[in-house]
Amino acid sequence: MKPAWSPLRAAWQFDGPRVLSAQMALLDRNLGGAFVVSCLMSCLAAVAFVLIAGDLRAVWWALLTSAVSLGCLLVRRVLPPPDDLRRVGQYAQAVRVMAALLGSCRGAMAPWLMDPARPETITLVLGITAGMSSGGLAVFAPSWPVAMAYWVCSVLPVAFTLLGLGGAVNVTLGVGVLVYLWAMTAFSRNTSSMALRSITLRFENDGLIQRLRDQTERAMAARQVAEDALDDAEQANRAKTVFLASASHDLRQPLHALSLSLATLGRTPLDARQQALLAHATASADAAGEMLHTLLDFSKIDAGVVRPAPQPFALQATFDKLAREFTPLAEAKGLGWRARPTRCVAHADPSLVEVVLRNLLLNAVRYTERGRILLAARSQGPHVAIEVWDTGIGIPEAEQRHVFQAFHQLGNPERDRQKGLGLGLSIVDGLARAMGAEVDLRSREGRGSVFRIILPATAASAAMGAARSEPAPDLRGLRVLLIDDDEPVRQALADLLTDCGCWCEAVDGLEAALHLLSGFSPDVLLVDHRLREHRTGVQAVAAIRQTLARSVPAVLITGDTAPERLREAHASGLTLLHKPVPAAHLLGVLQACRAERRVASAMTTG
Repeated sequence: MKPAWSPLRAAWQFDGPRVLSAQMALLDRNLGGAFVVSCLMSCLAAVAFVLIAGDLRAVWWALLTSAVSLGCLLVRRVLPPPDDLRRVGQYAQAVRVMAALLGSCRGAMAPWLMDPARPETITLVLGITAGMSSGGLAVFAPSWPVAMAYWVCSVLPVAFTLLGLGGAVNVTLGVGVLVYLWAMTAFSRNTSSMALRSITLRFENDGLIQRLRDQTERAMAARQVAEDALDDAEQANRAKTVFLASASHDLRQPLHALSLSLATLGRTPLDARQQALLAHATASADAAGEMLHTLLDFSKIDAGVVRPAPQPFALQATFDKLAREFTPLAEAKGLGWRARPTRCVAHADPSLVEVVLRNLLLNAVRYTERGRILLAARSQGPHVAIEVWDTGIGIPEAEQRHVFQAFHQLGNPERDRQKGLGLGLSIVDGLARAMGAEVDLRSREGRGSVFRIILPATAASAAMGAARSEPAPDLRGLRVLLIDDDEPVRQALADLLTDCGCWCEAVDGLEAALHLLSGFSPDVLLVDHRLREHRTGVQAVAAIRQTLARSVPAVLITGDTAPERLREAHASGLTLLHKPVPAAHLLGVLQACRAERRVASAMTTG
């Protein structure tokens, strides 16, 4: 419950500096004009008094009121501005004093000019007081303490004068003026409250706008930070791609030469110890090659050049090959291994399926310390599901959505290369998407994992022709033009081809190859994709074919894994091999080129 003196306190005490500043700013807009109007109205009131009542004292009253109004107008010009929060209290007190002085001049009209013997003077005073006090309400309403100072000083003397004159009529009029004062006080209070609510709402709106502006600025700043981070990430990703491509190319060159030299060495007579050393060296080279091929698979997916060649194939042949590869690895760790026999036939790219399963099995071996690993397939209507089970460390549920991201590894903070590069599952996901297959993961931490890839199934009879045994390549007499600017690789390739009975001419660039064509007509072109002077193997093949005026079978060999280079090579339509190339695979490709050459010659002769 509010105390009884609360309205009186509100009529005297100003609001806080911020609200008071807004109130005084509203009041100040009309204050100067109000003082000027006060002068004019006082003069008009004096003229009315002189004309109606013939009382010249009204002129002196008008001069006094005008002098006070003009004085207040001059004082207002030297007051501190109302928006100065530190001095707004001084401004408000000065305005209240000016309002009280102006109201007192209005109130002085009653004892000065009212004549009980002449009722018209009372009527004039009451009319002028009502008009001027109502006009003051419009000016001083924003601040109730200022409005009350004006109202009390202008109206209360009129009421006291009427009550002091005595007589029923005058007393009645005096009481009426008091009632009018009370009513207008309440009305001015409501008007001031409305102004206060308007100011409060404006402050709230200003606060909301400021908060919105701050939030917008923070959002813009956060967006800028995100864009900068995205730019940094894209630059880092481009730098990573360039680094991987450069490092991969530089590593593939000597490894390719080493693999070819080992293959050539294997075709020579060796004793048992030499054969054992050769086997160890070949295994080491193959292991390094597998790591580089992992990077290559990732780069192919990144470049979007994976082109599946789906065909019916029996899964058992793939299972047998993987069993020969992983049985020794599992036994070396003391793990149980089983590839369950299957009659399922899938319709997919067998080489891509093999890469997917190899990566899943490598993960299973790496992250399983005890227990067993199972490779199995089961028919599911129009599909076949290939599953890799392990009893390894399992994958926490929170990590299962991230394990298919590139370079994401669990339990390898030291980045031990024996645990891989963190690309295996990323390659699995990318190749599966390229084949339109679905990869599913179920895992429990500490219990193991099950990876499942779902492929289209087909009838077993459709795969009968897939398992044909290929004869050993016969390359005797094949004329090969080899272009490679890396001398060790060029020499190793030339040695291998010569040992296989080929007539091989090896040069380091396009100019030397074109010069050689005057006395050498190649059956096959074997060209490195990255040549000197920023030339490519595609350009070299085109120039040689143009010089010979015939389409010579050509094979590109590249150590590049950059996405642009891969897309460029695949777009050429030439046979593409990636270093390090297994010798047997290279010889098989050359055998196919020889067959293509013979078919073309037969068609030309016919």
